[in-house]
Amino acid sequence: MFERSPWYMRIGTLAFNLVLLNLLWFIFSLLGLFIVGLFPATAAMFAVLRQSVMEDEDISVIKLFWSKFKSEFIMSNIIGYLFLLVGLILYIDLRVLQLLDTGLLQLTLASITVVIGFVYLLTLLFIFPLFVHFDLKIWQYPKHALILAIAKPFQTIMMIGGLAIVLYIYINFPVLIFIFGMSLISFVMMKIASYSLPRKEFTLNEAVE
Repeated sequence: MFERSPWYMRIGTLAFNLVLLNLLWFIFSLLGLFIVGLFPATAAMFAVLRQSVMEDEDISVIKLFWSKFKSEFIMSNIIGYLFLLVGLILYIDLRVLQLLDTGLLQLTLASITVVIGFVYLLTLLFIFPLFVHFDLKIWQYPKHALILAIAKPFQTIMMIGGLAIVLYIYINFPVLIFIFGMSLISFVMMKIASYSLPRKEFTLNEAVE
């Protein structure tokens, strides 16, 4: 068996792959004018990170990215725009509620919208890691993403904390956004989500136990 690479080599390889992935994500998103390229590029990036994180083997980043970009092009756009539509509706609801007079109805509707928004954000945390790991029907992805977010509260809290740290770093060192950008955010999400995902073919019960 081959000896595992030294830790500094693994960190260097990871950093290089993250820079490369961020560049690929931007280029392929741009090629689709971000309208039809953003979500397939994001799915491809998560797919590469999934294999790197969960299978722990050398991968051809560019080859795998291109393969996943093509194969997940339609499905990722459907899921991406469904989530974008739901997010837009929630945003409009909140803006409209701000215009209503303060009262019991306004408070009730605002509370319901906030709860739905919270559920939406929880689902959003796991949707792409789950999308690149499982082969499901479209409507099953948000359902199972929410199940994982609720069934694995520790990982959910870790993911929120990890994303907060990355955003804090980006705010204080904006240059890193151009170097790592979405790839570091996606890595944190995929890495933490991997603790909730089985490494082999799954059933939903195995994923949430």
